[in-house]
This record gives sequence, C-alpha cells and structure tokens, in this order.
Amino acid sequence: MNIGSLITDGFVSVAYPTSLRSHVVHAMESWKTFCGLPAEEKAGLSGGDRIEDFGYMLRQDTGPHADQKELFHLVGKHLPKLYAQAANVADTRAIDFIRAIDVLMKMSAPLIRQFAHSVEHAFGLEGFEQEVMSSQDSWTFRYLHYFGADAEEMLAHAHADRGGFTFHLYESAPGGEYLDFDYVWQPWEVGANKTIIFPGLGLQYRSACQLTALYHRIMSTPETRRNGRYAMVLFVDFESSHRFNKERWPRIQDFDPGFNYDMSFEQFSRYFMPRNVS
Repeated sequence: MNIGSLITDGFVSVAYPTSLRSHVVHAMESWKTFCGLPAEEKAGLSGGDRIEDFGYMLRQDTGPHADQKELFHLVGKHLPKLYAQAANVADTRAIDFIRAIDVLMKMSAPLIRQFAHSVEHAFGLEGFEQEVMSSQDSWTFRYLHYFGADAEEMLAHAHADRGGFTFHLYESAPGGEYLDFDYVWQPWEVGANKTIIFPGLGLQYRSACQLTALYHRIMSTPETRRNGRYAMVLFVDFESSHRFNKERWPRIQDFDPGFNYDMSFEQFSRYFMPRNVS
C-alpha cells in the first residue's frame, strides 16, 4: 500500500481481494432485487433521519445540486432493528445484502486496519489505528442506486465525504471522477481487481490538514442514462473529539469543489464542532 499517494494523488490504490469482491458482487445482486420491490415495501425498512440515518432512503431533492437516488445505510449498531424489519420482506433474495454485512465487515477489516496503521505511522497520528478498529459499530456500508436520467450531466454532484475515510467497493458503470490537486477532474481507476481508499473531512481534521478530503463526482454516461447506476462504498468513521458541523452545513454539494484544498488547519477547523455537542 503506497500511503504516500495520499499526498500526491489524494487516494491510495489497493489490490481488490478476490474473495471480498465475490461477496460484494453477490450482495449487489440482492440490492438490485430490493430496488425492484414496491415503494411501500422498501419504505418499511427506513430508519433515522437526514442527520442520523440508517436503512432505506429515497432522495428526490430539487435544485441545482440535487442527486436523484435511492440508498441504504447499514450500520453495525442498527443491524438488530434492520434484521427485525427485514423479516417482513417476502422475497428473501431481496434482503441478502443486509445479511451479507457481517461477512463484508470481517473481510474488509484487514485492509482497513492496514490503511489505518500506515496512516498512523506515516503522519504521526498516535492511536489512529485503535480509533478506527474500535469503531466498527459505526462503519457504514452504503448501497446506492442512481436512477437513469436523460437530461442530467451528473448523477452525483461534486462533494467530499464528511466522515473519516471511504473504501470504494463497487460500481456497475464508469463515470466516477476525482478532483486532483491541480483542480482538474480525472477519471478514477476502480474495477474488479483494483480499488481505492480516500480521506473524508474527518480524516483531514484528524491529521490537522496533513491529508485532504478528496472531492469526487459521478458523471452520467449513455449506459447509466439507460440503466441507472448501482454502487457500494464503506464509510469508515472513528472515535474523535470533533465532527463536521452538518447541522450548519448539511450539504457538502453546496461548497465550491476543492474548497478544502490548500486550507490551513485554523481555517478548516471552523467547520467542526465537539462531537458530543448538539
């Protein structure tokens, strides 16, 4: 794992373990089946809200930066409730993606640990590996389905992720791009054999801006306009003293792309608040 590429490129490329990839693909087939269920049946697996959300969500926001999609958050601490709700779904194939999380968590953990260990030692973040690995109940597997759209240039508008860091697990079609540190959009190289891990705003704060949350977006393609786009990521959060103030700034898409690039820690820390303050 070339951890130095976090400085030069903003992400780390990792070889995708074959066994993990196989389980991810199986889970995604189940997610696609779930997406085909009636709306009221899917809504029965909703929970939380826009700030503390889990389960099924339908996003139909309006405005210049709206993303039209449905998604599902699976968080360890909420799994018992979701398992109980899933018992009401008649088509068991449609909920295999929920049952898969225990295996996906265990199979992802070694790569996550390796990344956290390397970051801790390369950038002097004492205790970072322990913070990450003791927070597994807060890791979030996000399943995504972007609807096909004829007119939209972008399926997901430019944003950085709010949490610690992101492990990219699956995409059904190309179109993902990242904003390099020269402020030029580049296609990211992910697939069946190679994928990426990149910092979110939380890791930028934890590293006192040694590392930078990577801006990225999803462009529409002829394939996604016809068939939509399915994806999965793992958001890895960790124990920390502060968190991004999402109550004040609920939509990262409203910031200028790369607003956090080349920012001093003094400036950047204004966007954060003590974790236990509401």
